[in-house]
Amino acid sequence: MTDAFVFSARCPGEKDQEIYWDYPRGEDGHIRNGSASGLGLRVTALGNKSFVHSYQFNGKRYRKALGSTIVLNVASARLAVGQRERQLEAGENPDFDQADSRRTHLLTVREAIDRYWESHMCELSEGHRKSFALFVAKWLRRTPPRATRRGHNTRKGCADFGTMFSDRPLSSIKPLDIERYQKQFVSPYMYNSGLRHILALFNWAIRMQLVDMRNPCDPIRLRKVVRKRRDYSTEQIRQIAAHIFYPVLEAVPEFQDLTGFQKRNAALAEAAAQTANDQMLELCNLMGILFLTMARPSDLATAKFEHFELEKLVWHKHNTKGIKLSRAAYEYAYRTVPIHSRVAEMVRAQRARWPESELVFPSHTDPARPRDNFRKGLVRFKALPDVPEYFQLYDLKRIAISLMLAGQGISHEAISHYVDHKGNLETTMIYDLGLVDPLRPVTEKLGDLLGV
Repeated sequence: MTDAFVFSARCPGEKDQEIYWDYPRGEDGHIRNGSASGLGLRVTALGNKSFVHSYQFNGKRYRKALGSTIVLNVASARLAVGQRERQLEAGENPDFDQADSRRTHLLTVREAIDRYWESHMCELSEGHRKSFALFVAKWLRRTPPRATRRGHNTRKGCADFGTMFSDRPLSSIKPLDIERYQKQFVSPYMYNSGLRHILALFNWAIRMQLVDMRNPCDPIRLRKVVRKRRDYSTEQIRQIAAHIFYPVLEAVPEFQDLTGFQKRNAALAEAAAQTANDQMLELCNLMGILFLTMARPSDLATAKFEHFELEKLVWHKHNTKGIKLSRAAYEYAYRTVPIHSRVAEMVRAQRARWPESELVFPSHTDPARPRDNFRKGLVRFKALPDVPEYFQLYDLKRIAISLMLAGQGISHEAISHYVDHKGNLETTMIYDLGLVDPLRPVTEKLGDLLGV
């Protein structure tokens, strides 16, 4: 490239612009010294000419305009390219001093989140990935297989961490930025969940030596959560169990002495009652298995018919959240728990209902996927007599029944192992919340000793 070539260079008529690169071989075929790799001359269709520098930094290619040919000649452009190349060899971005809001020479928050998702989050459960996408990176949320309006009217006033700081360098995030992000959460559950996800993100980046910094989440403390107990009396639990194991179904209308519109309306009512009864029966099977096994809904959602040995009355649980199935040098595939004979009957009823499915409770639209909710059935169940308004399936089967078993003298260790609790102190202290009847003799003995 020479000054004469720069003066005579033209853009082809069929293009908007053309870039001529600096090569050591001239137009006359002779080899000349002094050419700069990456230096180019950009000529537009309007006749504008400028020198550009093409380079690679952090695995990405960039192109920077150096200036017009009116200001620079070939020698000064080569000198500028040489200076920029020396900066690149030293590991510095030559455009650092420019007004670039993205600061592409550093690892941005969005780039770190994408790498964390690809290398670490892909190994975790779907629920954990969904929660991470909600709090940290909404662009990674999974597209639902079927377009619905579920949650369309829900207010979504919280911004995710990745969108809030996407273009900032990861190493520039300070505790004040974390505090500004956390201020938008009113619920302590949301506050703690968001903080845990961000804390894990920065711990991973520091552990992988992507950044050399202290975790900016360390000064932020989790909020204290005070849980409200929903107490159930023994009579209430027995009445709820009676509704589950002996469900009350809706009456199906009869077609005797009906004509015209009456017969059509009766047919529609029969179809609605049959659908409601099917939903109630399947919901009662689900709650009955959960009550008698004290398992988590997530354990049963992925349970398959092949996991149950109905003759031996055992269940090979492949999905456990509490007791870990692995050790340092080996790993177990599942843990086996005993089941009641009534559980075996309910599993057989589900097999008769879904003969072609692998899952015990499959989705009605796609039998290969687990059923995600029983909303309509739960609404009908809560409307039954003697069912309290605050009825929650989880706290009843996991806490209230555990307290009943503890009150009958069964050891905490046996209950904890059967319920699949993690076994830490915070979990096992739940059993001490309702030990009223076993402590009644202590109260009576204390009164006798004091003479009252």
